[in-house]
Amino acid sequence: MAIRGPSRTAINTAVWRAVHTLLDDDPKLLADPFAGRLAGHASDEEVLQASAAHPLAHVPWLRTQFALRNRFAEEELANAVGQNIRQYVILGAGLDSFAYRQPSLMKVLDVYEVDHPGSQEWKRARVAKLGLDVPSHLYYAPVDFEQQTLTEGLIAAGVDRSQRAFFSWLGVTQYLSAEAVSRTLQEIAELFAKGSILVVEFIAPAATLHPQEAELVVALAASAARVGEPWLSYFTAEDMEGLLRAAGFSSVVKFGPEQAFDRYLRGRTDGSRLPGYFRMIKATT
Repeated sequence: MAIRGPSRTAINTAVWRAVHTLLDDDPKLLADPFAGRLAGHASDEEVLQASAAHPLAHVPWLRTQFALRNRFAEEELANAVGQNIRQYVILGAGLDSFAYRQPSLMKVLDVYEVDHPGSQEWKRARVAKLGLDVPSHLYYAPVDFEQQTLTEGLIAAGVDRSQRAFFSWLGVTQYLSAEAVSRTLQEIAELFAKGSILVVEFIAPAATLHPQEAELVVALAASAARVGEPWLSYFTAEDMEGLLRAAGFSSVVKFGPEQAFDRYLRGRTDGSRLPGYFRMIKATT
C-alpha cells in the first residue's frame, strides 16, 4: 500500500466513528468527539455530508463495526491496566483518538502509535492545527510494515522490552500480505515480556459467508482498491488462531458477531448490528 499523505480508508473510518457518535442511540458504543475533526471536517454537517457521499452509505452497520472494535479493545486494555500492564501499542493507529478521549488511562500508560509514515505525518499536522495538547506519554513510531520491522520502529520510539505491553491491531491486516501479518505477530510475541496481550481484528473470506455478506466484502474491497489501498489478506478465525499459536501466543479467545451482540448490542433501540465478516481475537503470549 503506497501512501503519500493521509490514508483514505483511515479518514473514512474516523468519519464512521463520528457518525456513530452523532446519529446512533445512547448509550454510545464509543463516544468520539474528535473523530470528525481529525478526519479534516470543520463541522458535524460536513461529517454527515462526507458519510452520505460514501459508496456504501446505505450500510449503517459499518459504523457499528468501527465503534465497537475500539470499545472492545479499550475495555480489554482497561482490564490489562488492572493487571499492571503500562505500555499500549496501537498498530496502524490511523486517526485513532484514544490519547485525547481517555485521559484517565493516559495518566498510567505509555502509548505508542504505530502507522505508515505518510499517514502519521498528516495526522500529527491535524492535531497541531486543531490545537490539541499532545499528552507527554504519547509517542509516535512511523513504520511501513511491508518495508521494515515493527521491532525497529518501537525500539526507536523508546519502548521498554523488559515489560509487558498491550497491542491493538484494528482494521489493518486486510491491507497487508499474509507474510507481513505472520511476521508482525511473531515480532509482537518476541518483543515484549511474556504475558503481553494483543487484540486483533481481521476480515473473514467472502467464500465462508452468506451471499449477501460476501457481496459486502467484495464491495468494500473494491472501494478500498479504488483509492489505492487494496485488500490483500483474509482469515478465518481458525487461520488466525493458527498464526497466533505458531508465533508464540499461548492463549487465544475468539470474539465474533455473536459474542459482540451478546456483550454490546442486545437490547439496543437503534438496531445496531455487525457485518458478518467481522472477526476479532484476544491473544496472550
